[in-house]
Amino acid sequence: MLPFQAATFDVAVAYNSPMDVDDMPAVVREIGRVLAPGGRLCVCVTHPLMDAGRFTARDPEATSVIETSYPARRPYEGTFERDGLGITFKGWCYPLSTYSRALEASGFLVETLREPEPSPSAPPRMERYRRIPNFLMLRALKPASRAGSRARVPRPRRTA
Repeated sequence: MLPFQAATFDVAVAYNSPMDVDDMPAVVREIGRVLAPGGRLCVCVTHPLMDAGRFTARDPEATSVIETSYPARRPYEGTFERDGLGITFKGWCYPLSTYSRALEASGFLVETLREPEPSPSAPPRMERYRRIPNFLMLRALKPASRAGSRARVPRPRRTA
């Protein structure tokens, strides 16, 4: 649980972190708790298709292969090296529907969904991400409460 009162923030940003937590739907619920009505959640995650597969080589035209079940939640571990420095990431692979369901269950409405391409000035190694996006970005709204303005549903009339 976050150490903040309910409805404290207008904006929450989850940048490349929702795929790194064991219980992503619980994290989304907790973010929803601390967001004020009308607040927004901005999310960036590794694109679920990237987590489901891999490129067979580093060149821009390399084939992408999905070797596992895309719809399943599964562990992820990847080690990357650049300029003699290495880093290992550990987390989870979630399909798009798992993110969507977590947002829906927490009362969010998705306003924007984007799969950004690399910029025109990106290095050549980024070219392959024009074919399969590297990231998924979204913005979700926590609607303002409408408890006092709900439409009334007429009750069925009883007949004698």
